[in-house]
Amino acid sequence: MSTIDPRTERTRFLYNGLTASLPISLFAGVILAWVHWSLVSPALILTWLALLAGATALRASLLYRFRRAERQGRQQGRIWLIRFRRGALAMGLAWAAGAAILSQSGDTQAQFFLAFAMAGISAGVMIALATDRLSALLIIGPMLLSLGLALVLPGEGLSPMAGAIVLLFLLFVALMTGRIQASFEDNFRLRQQAESQRAVIRDNELRWRFALESSGQGLWDWDMISGHVYYAPRWARMLGHESAELEPVLGTREGRIHPDDRMSVHAQLNAHLRGETALYEAEYRMRHREGHHVWVHDRGQVIERNPSGKPVRMIGIQEDISRRKRVEHSLHEERQLFATGPVALFIWEAVDTGRVLYASENVHDLLGYTRMELQDPRFNYVDLIHPEDMGRVLNEHHDHARSGVRQFEQSYRLRHKGGYYRWFYDITRPERDEAGRIRRIRGYVFDQTRLKEMETALADSERKNRALLEAMPDLVLRFNSEGRYLDWHSGNTALLYAQPDRFIGKTLTQVLPEEAAWALFEGIHSVLLHGRMRRVEYSLDIGNATHHFEARLVKLNNDEVVAVVRDVTTQKQAAERMGQLAYCDALTQLPNRRLLMENIRHAMAAGQRSGQHGALLFLDLDHFKALNDTYGHAVGDLLLQQVAGRLREAVREADTVARLGGDEFVVMLEDLELIEEEALQQARHVGQKILDALGQPYDLEGMEYHCTPSIGITLFHGRRLDVEELMRRADQAMYQVKKTGRNGMHVFHASTTRLLQFPTQDRH
Repeated sequence: MSTIDPRTERTRFLYNGLTASLPISLFAGVILAWVHWSLVSPALILTWLALLAGATALRASLLYRFRRAERQGRQQGRIWLIRFRRGALAMGLAWAAGAAILSQSGDTQAQFFLAFAMAGISAGVMIALATDRLSALLIIGPMLLSLGLALVLPGEGLSPMAGAIVLLFLLFVALMTGRIQASFEDNFRLRQQAESQRAVIRDNELRWRFALESSGQGLWDWDMISGHVYYAPRWARMLGHESAELEPVLGTREGRIHPDDRMSVHAQLNAHLRGETALYEAEYRMRHREGHHVWVHDRGQVIERNPSGKPVRMIGIQEDISRRKRVEHSLHEERQLFATGPVALFIWEAVDTGRVLYASENVHDLLGYTRMELQDPRFNYVDLIHPEDMGRVLNEHHDHARSGVRQFEQSYRLRHKGGYYRWFYDITRPERDEAGRIRRIRGYVFDQTRLKEMETALADSERKNRALLEAMPDLVLRFNSEGRYLDWHSGNTALLYAQPDRFIGKTLTQVLPEEAAWALFEGIHSVLLHGRMRRVEYSLDIGNATHHFEARLVKLNNDEVVAVVRDVTTQKQAAERMGQLAYCDALTQLPNRRLLMENIRHAMAAGQRSGQHGALLFLDLDHFKALNDTYGHAVGDLLLQQVAGRLREAVREADTVARLGGDEFVVMLEDLELIEEEALQQARHVGQKILDALGQPYDLEGMEYHCTPSIGITLFHGRRLDVEELMRRADQAMYQVKKTGRNGMHVFHASTTRLLQFPTQDRH
């Protein structure tokens, strides 16, 4: 971060003030000359005005030259400050001459007016030149000193008193200019500190954003008033989803928490919401899209509360800690192993003799020998070392002993009493006397046989992974920054858009269609620029079919990118089918409640813009439960399907017919008349058509059946009501029909229709 030189800033401030102060100074001089024209010799006044104009021209020239140097970047704060002070001195001497000339008028009123004007000019100079005390005194000092002496020396009337006051004012100015300059410097220093702090804040914010993005943590943001929860893409991907797949409500998270963890998570969250903890933090398991559970570390904090202290908004981050949990589990097992004796303490006399002076009790568990057997003078510890490790171990012991180190580590195999070998990690600490000679050797021997086995298993796993990579069916491509194909690998040549000899060494635009080529080319440049993995989706016509591909681009070095390309056609098609199932009723193929709610919101927004009304018709089939109980659900389902078909035929194609569940249907009418009565008449007309259509006999597997609906109608106009309230009103209007005998319709009026609570089964 660059810093501003205080002297340069002060100089710039002084020169910028000349734009206004120079014409004002010259104008003030002209006024004083006009006032004293008849009291003082005109020749002297003109001489003074010439001096004043010359000083003004000099300072204006300095201002012009300073700005030209500033534009050219050649300004030097100290040189231009000295020049400014010289110009100030010239102006001060010009005003001093004016004070000496004009004070000789002999007129008391004129002298007091002159003193008043000079005081005002001094105050203006103090303000304009507040950043440089010396410059202010170079103008004010000569002017007031000349005026004060000119008034004091004659010694007649009130002139000496006025002169004394002027000299006292000069002393006051000398003191105040220093304080003003110190205040400016303090303000400038504070401004620099503030700018530095703002820069630090900006840097910290950038670091925080980068750290959050690169750490693999997923953000969530809970608005407790609306109930809306934002889940960042990284949060969704932890659970195998994309953000668009997740409903932005708290239940999306709650429903995926492992049942065994749910109670503790809620306890910690509620404690924070009540203000009992400064931070919410929990570790628990969440269900992945593929069915397994992943461990997450969840942290959050309420960032906004209402005046009563109730939380309003909470933000948090979630991190996948499954790998850490696996490591912790492994470490726990290792600790258990350590607790049962995986470490033994040995004290040897010397390496050459191999005599064991002391062995801990647990040595029997590790090597099968008793302490007494190992501490027998005839026993040689070196005989236990594996022949392949012996030379290395002894040489390292001698080298470390000569180097004088306090501790060193070795890994080697020791023979168990049962005849087999186990791996041990030895931390050795030689104990020396005052002359530096080794008296004895202390060693902490860790049984690392299991770790060695794990290393071997890991090496085997790496070999297997390498084999799996080679057998991977994905297409692997390597590009340079120009989008040129450098290399390729694929276990499935059907993924190739062209044969290798036709694309290696060529650019993307020379091989692929323009749209796909540019999508990959932009992804390559984004990865090289930002260094982050980028996913690119594109489509290619291969054979007689269109294939959808997903390329994961990863930076290999500063000029190369690796792309792992996978055919996601099947997944795309499956996602589209799942999306259709999510919005349709499986029995009637009508929109379900979720799609109906979205359509109502869209209709409200459209009506808000156009001013047209809409209507909601809530239908419930009369005596449907009796049909189900008597003839079974298969017959009931057949009736529901036929009702759905008749409803579609009874309304316009632009209207929405939806099934909520059971025998409840909703018809939404859009683009009705602007006038409420006319819109209501249209809704009644559609309701009558539905009554007529549904009242006709049904053929249910050869059985003629009569069924009538009860219809509740309510209008909506823009967004005056929320969707739930609108549904509730239509439902209550339908219930009024049920109460009055069924097979009819009723329009909701807030003044006549009571909003009641009643059990659903009573409607039939």
